[in-house]
Amino acid sequence: MGEDPSEMANLNYWAHWLGLDSVPRASDAFMSDVDGESWEALPLLRALADRLDPSLRAVDLNIHSVWALISSKPGVLSADLDLHRDLTARVRRLLDSDAISRQSRRELDNVHYGLRLSSR
Repeated sequence: MGEDPSEMANLNYWAHWLGLDSVPRASDAFMSDVDGESWEALPLLRALADRLDPSLRAVDLNIHSVWALISSKPGVLSADLDLHRDLTARVRRLLDSDAISRQSRRELDNVHYGLRLSSR
């Protein structure tokens, strides 16, 4: 992912929308914060993992957001063993389904690889 500002804007928005941003916002200018330091990665990953459900219409967006979060903050995968297990199960279930796009499948393959590496 690198330093893609649009990816970080997406994560900043998710953190804000889910109430994980610690700073009150009067405008949407906060989305351009490329550090993502006003929110913690682990609670955001927990919230996004709950949205990895093939029955949700926005599952591809949710997959992309999980991929972007892990790409920008890779240490988050080893921060919570229970979340790691849950995320691994959700990723496997989605990879076994026909409910996702090709791009989402590629991103989930990357997430799955990261999960395997972080469990060592």
